[in-house]
Amino acid sequence: MAHYAITYVYAAPEEQAKYRPAHREYLSSQIEAGKLIISGPLLDGETPTGALLIARVDSIDEAEKLVANDPMNIGGAVLSHTVTEWNPVLGTI
Repeated sequence: MAHYAITYVYAAPEEQAKYRPAHREYLSSQIEAGKLIISGPLLDGETPTGALLIARVDSIDEAEKLVANDPMNIGGAVLSHTVTEWNPVLGTI
């Protein structure tokens, strides 16, 4: 298993709001499945402008699949994303 840092850049808050309940339900299911460790919005003041997700999966393809199946992405509220392998060295998650 490898860790991947996934970042999202979001569309306007109104677009995000349309998909947030399904997005959170989906991400919760990925946490329960052991594929997602943590996620949360990146903020500009109180406005979510993106998100950071830390996944623990077998491959970058599996991390990309996690993004592809996210209702926020499917609905178009994710304008872009990155998936980068991450090597946690210090601290705990």
